[in-house]
Order: sequence, then structure tokens, then C-alpha cells
Amino acid sequence: MSSVSPAIRTTLVSATAVGAVLGLSGCGALLSVIGGGNVFELNVGDCFVEEELNAAFGSEKVSDVPLVDCAEPHDSEFFYAEDMAEGDFPGEAAVDAAVEDVCYGDNFTDFVGVPYTESEIYAGALFPDATGWENFDDREIICYVFTEEMVTGTLEGANR
Repeated sequence: MSSVSPAIRTTLVSATAVGAVLGLSGCGALLSVIGGGNVFELNVGDCFVEEELNAAFGSEKVSDVPLVDCAEPHDSEFFYAEDMAEGDFPGEAAVDAAVEDVCYGDNFTDFVGVPYTESEIYAGALFPDATGWENFDDREIICYVFTEEMVTGTLEGANR
């Protein structure tokens, strides 16, 4: 467990997670430029290397999220998914609040085994932006956990 106080860790980790979320959001906008891919076919339990995901989203020709078999070395795993309610795009603040609720609260604790503020494991999310909401009917928030080291197998029940 980290030697940094939970309040400071929460602030630092939340800032890191927000950066990851902002860097990975807007899948709909990316797909409107590049077309298709498996971004809308991600599933809880899929594993990946976060650096490869960031590189894929940063390239000009993204078509797939680079998933790996969870038995192979990876640092990230999708652990929870939830669709937001139908209707008009609720705005960035509402989406951010929903991400915070579904990815950093009870769902994280249930998956990892300890609360987010006490965990050595970080969280991030892919979530809809206005373009994806309107053009692709994207309502899904898909949460993932990530670590600073490569692991094999699931992070479910890691209790750290």
C-alpha cells in the first residue's frame, strides 16, 4: 500500500486518471474520422497494455484497441461497463460524474477488493463524447484498472 495519505493519493490519482480518461475519451470522434474497429466491441475481462492503447489512439489510423490475452503480460483490464440513459447528450460534466461514480466507487472496490483511495491500482475509462453519442448511439462507459507493472492473469481480487 502507498505511504502517501489517502487524501493526497486520491487527488494525485484522480488527476492521473482524468488525464487517462481525457486521453482515451472521444472514441466516437475518432471513429467518425477513421471508421470501424473494435472500440464498440470491448468487453469486461479484456486485457491490454495501456501504452499501446494510448499509442493506438494517438496514431492517424486507429482501427482496433490492441487487446492481449490476459494470460500474457499486460498492465490493464476492463472491469466494468454500464450504459448511460437514452436521450440527448447530458453534457461533459454529467458524463464525468457518471464515470467517477461507476469507475471509482463500489464497482472498483468490488473488483479489486479494496477502495480506490486505498489501492495501489489505478482506474480509467473510455466513455462517450457528444459526437459518439449523436453519431454512433454510444452510451457506454467502460472502466479499466491499470498497474505500474506488467501482470499476467486478472487483477480481480488483487486486494492491493
